[in-house]
Amino acid sequence: MPEANDDLEKWRDRIAPFLQSKLEEFHLLGLDEITMDDFWIFTKESIGRKKEKKPERIHEVVADVMALTVNDYLNKLRTDMFQGSELKIDDSLFK
Repeated sequence: MPEANDDLEKWRDRIAPFLQSKLEEFHLLGLDEITMDDFWIFTKESIGRKKEKKPERIHEVVADVMALTVNDYLNKLRTDMFQGSELKIDDSLFK
């Protein structure tokens, strides 16, 4: 069982088609500037925040990825902005 977000790395290659699909959805909805690496970091943080118990099986990780929304991402950006996070928001993100 993964004990930390970094343990999710072992599934990144196996769930790549689902990550790519969700990233394309984000791009279609106007978030053209988000990269796969940024999306993966967001995914790991989201799973870590939402789950009391870390996912033990790959289908749980895939379900969590597919449940992510653009609104989740924008909420994270807003929260990070207020907390003084190192995540930088590019003005072109909102154009």
